[in-house]
Amino acid sequence: MRFPPFERRCSAPWRIFAACLTLLILTVQYTNYSPLIPELRATLQISAGEVGLFSTLLFLGLTLAYLPAGVLIDRYGARPVLLASTLLATCGALLLPLVPHFGWLLAMRLVTGLGIGGAFVAGASVAAGSGRLAALGQGLYGGSTQVGAGLGLLLTPYLARLFGWRGAFFCWGLPGLLGALIWLLVDVEEQHPLRQGGLRRGLRSGAVWSLGLAHMGTFGLGNAIATWIALYLVQLDHLPLALAATCGSLALLSGMLFRPLGGLILGRRWLGSITLVRLMALFCCAGIICLALPWHSAPLSWIGITLTAIGSSTPYAAIFNEAASLRSVGKGVAQSLVSVISSPTLIMGPPLIGFLLDQTASYSDAFGIMLLFSAVAIVAALVAGSAIAREHWGGYYTVTESLPAPGEPSPSTRSE
Repeated sequence: MRFPPFERRCSAPWRIFAACLTLLILTVQYTNYSPLIPELRATLQISAGEVGLFSTLLFLGLTLAYLPAGVLIDRYGARPVLLASTLLATCGALLLPLVPHFGWLLAMRLVTGLGIGGAFVAGASVAAGSGRLAALGQGLYGGSTQVGAGLGLLLTPYLARLFGWRGAFFCWGLPGLLGALIWLLVDVEEQHPLRQGGLRRGLRSGAVWSLGLAHMGTFGLGNAIATWIALYLVQLDHLPLALAATCGSLALLSGMLFRPLGGLILGRRWLGSITLVRLMALFCCAGIICLALPWHSAPLSWIGITLTAIGSSTPYAAIFNEAASLRSVGKGVAQSLVSVISSPTLIMGPPLIGFLLDQTASYSDAFGIMLLFSAVAIVAALVAGSAIAREHWGGYYTVTESLPAPGEPSPSTRSE
């Protein structure tokens, strides 16, 4: 379906804007349940570990959708995948508050996650295909994730006060209809990839694995901590829930600055991609250490939240642009595999933190266990440079794929 007034809106800035707005609308689902944890536990009679399943099932759905979406994107293009995935996520979000039982609530979170996962990978593909704006576009796209997650924390307490917890979930589902409408109107010029390298080659790629594990200990770790940060501020700093949710949302909303900043750093060649990833993995680790220390103070908490926010947000553009630029693996498959490999902290982190809080009543133990994921990410970031260099220079083109024109910039900037 084509709409004449919009047929000329194929420019890179317009595509980036459309992808960012869609992702912002969908990623409120990452954290919109977090301020509702006390009410969910009281109403549904569930434990802290069980309420963490709201995050687990959502991110399990994302993980299950990544690979099929990547394969479909490489074959059919990003636009149809974005449209179908956004509709699926919206259906899950709108049905969730209408079902009565805890098991069905989790099932709807899974459906919502499946839709968000497909839309996420397709939008990343759109951003990576923005030519000279690829690095900045990828950063803006990643920043939209943080804006959505931040809004989920910031506004949910007020929605719950007005409409109850079911009404709050329903209100967050409605904007998904706008996200679907966007991709009925935006005309994207699809170019099917000519590079060889599907899922099998991607699974054997050391570069894909190192980037995915680095993403696990930055973005994944930051989101696992963000799920519990409002309750952390309530219990340890004795803030009112609404204020704690607001403060936690500010940490997530800061990603709308730090992720584009990462893209700007790469575009201006101030740092190489791998150097940036390594530095931010260390920042994220230092932030978790500050939050997990057994002696607590408000300044130390805010230092930890700030370091975690910076470390989990800034390397996004570097990781996904590097994945998209690998010559031996298709762009959609590479980016989806990076997302899958990064999922353990998203799937296991929130319920693991909740379980340890139930058992020990200590955030030192609950957050401290997350340092294991951080250590893996730091090691992966250290070996990523050599793995990417081997595949970049050892990769190949098909005979039908044209080489880059002389003087044409590479889609990413490397430190090695």
